Amino acid sequence: MAITPVLSIAISGLKANATKTAVVAANVVNLNTRDYQSVQIRTTSLRTGPSPAGGAGVQAQVIAGNTPNTGLEFARLIEAENAYRANAAVLRRANSLSYSLLSLKA
Repeated sequence: MAITPVLSIAISGLKANATKTAVVAANVVNLNTRDYQSVQIRTTSLRTGPSPAGGAGVQAQVIAGNTPNTGLEFARLIEAENAYRANAAVLRRANSLSYSLLSLKA
């Protein structure tokens, strides 16, 4: 398995969760805005290539929400933080593996 598709998946996950964090921030800022309807992010897995890792990733879709709820928004923020950390850990591990491979070849 090549490392490039793994990196692509992790980066798409980071981008999707950064988008989710921005949406949560907008919902919290507009919590007391009259007639404001919150927005949510739905993340879905992508697989566009024929192989399991080829063309895979995470896609963020903006969907309509309802009246903002502080507790729900902070739960979404914690969820996005944990997913972001997991994707960052994949990138760190890939970096470590690449370094180890280069050390073996040298």
